[in-house]
Amino acid sequence: MDLIVKIGGSIQKDEKDYELIVEKIRKYSQKNSKLIVVTSAIKNVTNDLINVTINIDNSPDIASEIYERHVKLLSKLADGKEFENAFKDLSRLSDELFRVTWSIRVLDEVTPRVKDYILSFGERMATVLLSAVLRSNGIEAEGILTSPLITDDNYGEANVIEELSKKEIDNIIKNSKVNVIVLPGFIGRTKQGKYTTLGRGGSDYTATLIGKLVRAREVRLVTEVPGIMTGDPKKFSNAKTIPRLSLEEAIELSQLGAKRLHPRTFDPVFNIDMKVIVESLYEDGFTVINGECEKSDGLKGISYLDNMKLITVESTKIVGKIGSAAKITSEAKEAGVNIVSISQPASETTIQLAVDSTSVNRLLERLEGLKGTLIKNIDVNDISIVGIIGCEIRKKEISTKVISIAAKYDPLAIARGISNVSLTFIVNKEEGENLSKELHEVIVNG
Repeated sequence: MDLIVKIGGSIQKDEKDYELIVEKIRKYSQKNSKLIVVTSAIKNVTNDLINVTINIDNSPDIASEIYERHVKLLSKLADGKEFENAFKDLSRLSDELFRVTWSIRVLDEVTPRVKDYILSFGERMATVLLSAVLRSNGIEAEGILTSPLITDDNYGEANVIEELSKKEIDNIIKNSKVNVIVLPGFIGRTKQGKYTTLGRGGSDYTATLIGKLVRAREVRLVTEVPGIMTGDPKKFSNAKTIPRLSLEEAIELSQLGAKRLHPRTFDPVFNIDMKVIVESLYEDGFTVINGECEKSDGLKGISYLDNMKLITVESTKIVGKIGSAAKITSEAKEAGVNIVSISQPASETTIQLAVDSTSVNRLLERLEGLKGTLIKNIDVNDISIVGIIGCEIRKKEISTKVISIAAKYDPLAIARGISNVSLTFIVNKEEGENLSKELHEVIVNG
């Protein structure tokens, strides 16, 4: 197996998109005797399925709209036998989803296992649709709705059992009589056959992991942007595509840059001879990701998060008390809140947690319960988090230059990333945009 291609959900929204997807897959399939295509759910469907689990009273209506959207696309992209067969498969999946929505309405409860089951419909329906479209355009393709990835039962962030998954994938390849195999991204299943999910953006991780398991030379992640860019083009008008990233640089940019990737996307790529290419469906330009830092590597990109809050917990009761920091961070876990950054001085008198603004209230409610017993004061501030990434940041003269620029903005905290290939600054919200633009100029103009 030479190549794995992942098709993103943001580029599956209309007939024009699918015309471009067909031509791209046709080109790659002609060069490979066997091609695995991993698909995300079509645009916005995952968000709608999440809404099914939240807005329970309206869940059947949301499910109906999701089904109609797929059928509408199918009717424009396939006909005859291919339309008939795919229509039956979509209808069967839709009936299955409807039964779940009525069940959760009656029970008024969605467990983590049921939520993953509901979310699995996005990728499964997309697999039906994409494989039918490919066959309608003369490409021999087979859609496999059952994920080959065997996982544990850590619903929402399942861990893949590689040995069992490899056996499943090898069997699929061995038994397939066609050139192109379409597989669902993002989802897995337990040994008992229960659906699991790998975390948001898990289709990228699915592609690289399958690439590792079948020893592919290359994985291509096809999306709406022409590779990973020096900064979000919506925020930086002079942003440009980065030609190459080391694995460490890619990990640092994956969560904070213009192209959001699953945090584990590049785990399978370490210590093997496989490269990942991020490319656009619509325009030229791509980023090659492989290997370690090279001497010629410079500064690569800017990460910028501006919808953030900094929670500062103060108390003398946490000083020298074993497990006090763990107690506070465990409250975030119980509240389902991701801590983006955490810091504590050597005096141990304060703990600072940077979290997304949309989830801050859930954490604050839990921390308030610790007042008087462990916490004295809780303070909340609007912040921005700005990072600069590149192997060159390891050089003392470069890191000194970057830190001196950031110092003008009086950063609240500074941190280094994996293998020292990034510097991240937490600043007051109003300072974030200017700092990010100034650092981006250093990357673009030197």
